[in-house]
Amino acid sequence: MNATARSPVSVQKRGSYFYLSYAHSPPLTESQVTDPDQWVRRFFDDLSAAVARHAEKESGLAPGFYDQELLLGTDWKANLNHALSTAEVFVPLYSPSYFARSWPGREWACFRDRLIGAGVEDPVQRFAPVLWVPLRIDQDSPPAMSRAMAVGATEPAYAENGLQALLRLAPYRESYEKVVDNLAAAIVNTVQSNPPLPPSVAPDIYSVPSAFSPAESGAYFAVRILAPTAQELPAHQDRSAYGDSGRYWRPFPDEQQLPLADYATQVAEQLLDFAVKVTDADPFRDSYPRPGVILIDPWFAAAQDRLAVLRAMAAKLPVWVIPFLVLGAGSEERIPGLVNQVRDILEPLSRDKPEPTRDAISGVSSLQAFMSLMPRLVAEAQRQYLRHGPVRRAWPRSGGLPRIGGPPSANTSIMHRPGKETPNA
Repeated sequence: MNATARSPVSVQKRGSYFYLSYAHSPPLTESQVTDPDQWVRRFFDDLSAAVARHAEKESGLAPGFYDQELLLGTDWKANLNHALSTAEVFVPLYSPSYFARSWPGREWACFRDRLIGAGVEDPVQRFAPVLWVPLRIDQDSPPAMSRAMAVGATEPAYAENGLQALLRLAPYRESYEKVVDNLAAAIVNTVQSNPPLPPSVAPDIYSVPSAFSPAESGAYFAVRILAPTAQELPAHQDRSAYGDSGRYWRPFPDEQQLPLADYATQVAEQLLDFAVKVTDADPFRDSYPRPGVILIDPWFAAAQDRLAVLRAMAAKLPVWVIPFLVLGAGSEERIPGLVNQVRDILEPLSRDKPEPTRDAISGVSSLQAFMSLMPRLVAEAQRQYLRHGPVRRAWPRSGGLPRIGGPPSANTSIMHRPGKETPNA
C-alpha cells in the first residue's frame, strides 16, 4: 500500500470484471509524500467508471479490483488471493518495470494458472493488457501484445507514448478517454460473450514463479524484530499483541490482522522487488550485510540488561540498517520513561540523517503512520547501501533504480516488435 493511500474500501466478496496489475513505484526522493502511483490510481477510477457504464446492471460484479483499495490492516494476502480468484479479466499495465519485477509476473502467473486449473481453453482471451509506458523495440514481444495495441489502434499517440502519457498531458485527453472506453468495452464484452468462470482458486502468490522469469537481482532486504515474546513481558502487560517470537508482534492489535513484519515485507516486495528475510534481531550481530530495518518495541528494553544490549547494537549499526521505533497505542502515556530511554539510545543515529531515518527513530504510534513511513525507509535503506555498503553495483541499461548485487534483468525493457506475438500467456 502506498504511503498516501486514500481511505480504502474493503475488498468485495463478489467478483469483479477486472483485476488491475502494475509495477509499484518506489518513492523517488527521501522526503516524497505524494503518491508515486497517482496516475495508476486515476486510470483505475476512469476504467472502473467506464466498465460500469458498459456493464449489465444485473451482473453482480464489481467494476474492478486495485490493491490500493484494500483496507489498511486487513489480511492483504487473503484478500489479494480472493481478488485473483474472482476477477473475470486480468488488466496488466505494460512498462519496463512490469517485466523486470517478479511481483507483477507472479500476479500474472496466479491468474493464468487459475484459468488453466478451471479448464479455460484459451487463457490469453481473459487478458486485456495496456501499453502504459513505451517499451524498447529491440526485445521480443511480451505476451498478448497485439491485444494491448488493439485498444488504441485508432489513436497513434497511444502506440508512440503509452497511455500514462496520454493521461498526464491535457492535449491528449480525448485520445486517452477513447482508449479507456475501448478497453472497458473489450473487458465487458469478454465477460458477456463467454461462460462465467467456474469457481476457482488462484494459487498462493508466493508459490508461483514470475511468468516472465526476470533474472535474479540478488536484492535482499532484512526485516529484524526487536520485541519481547509473550512470556518475557512484565506480568501486568497485555499479551494479546505478542507470541512465541518477535515475528508475531502486533503493536496495533485493533488495527492489524497480520504481524507487523508481514506489512513491512509487503512494502519491500511490492515497491522494490526485494526478497525479504524476517528474523528476530540478534543484538550481538557483528555484521549487517544487507539493507534493512529493525522494528523496535520499547518493551524490549524493560528488562534491566536490555538497555545495555540496545546501546551495544546501536553503536555498530551501519547506515543502511535503519532502526524503527514502533509504539503501541498509548505507549508514550503508559511507559513514557521507557520510551524516552530507547529514544535517547537511538537519537545519535538520527543526527545529520535524512528525514525518513529521523522520523523512524522518533517513532510511530499507529498502523497508518507505519505504512506511510515504511516505503520511504525501504528506499532510503537501499540508497544508503548502494552508496556505502559492501556491494557490487549493477545499473540497468534503461535507467531507474540500481539493482543490488548481480546483473540487471534480461527483461528490463521489452517493446512490441511487429510479427513477434507470444502465443501463450
